[in-house]
Amino acid sequence: MRIWDLMRNGLSQSEIARTLSITRQAVNQLAQTIPERVTAALQDASKLNGVEPRYVDSSRGILAGWSRDSQTEAVITLNPEAGLRVWYQHNLGQCKICPDRRQCKSMLLKSVDDFGVSLTRQERELEPSKLSSLVFSRALGRDNNKARRSALEPT
Repeated sequence: MRIWDLMRNGLSQSEIARTLSITRQAVNQLAQTIPERVTAALQDASKLNGVEPRYVDSSRGILAGWSRDSQTEAVITLNPEAGLRVWYQHNLGQCKICPDRRQCKSMLLKSVDDFGVSLTRQERELEPSKLSSLVFSRALGRDNNKARRSALEPT
């Protein structure tokens, strides 16, 4: 996970080797298995959560698919700090009364950097339900009005 995180942050294999005090060859060998391992983790999470994968990006740690149980879109993310998270699309708009509102928003704002999504200051102030739709629609290259009307929340 540490090597994957450093690679996602743009460090070269030589820089990673120096940072971790290991050889560049060791980094190279591990780097070759990372996409397969990240994909496997995302797919395992999708199976456990009944999500049919439709899109996987191992370099960013994101899987998008359809939740059979919830009958809605779902996004599974992998983050070195937060681990695996499953987000389900909904249109409840109940963020103001949700006890997990702050934690949810914090996780979303961390995801912004992970996925290379840019947000305006005004967008960063959105309620988590609207913010999640915006973040994931941009991360998946589907920034449109439909995505803004719905929301994705973690479980």
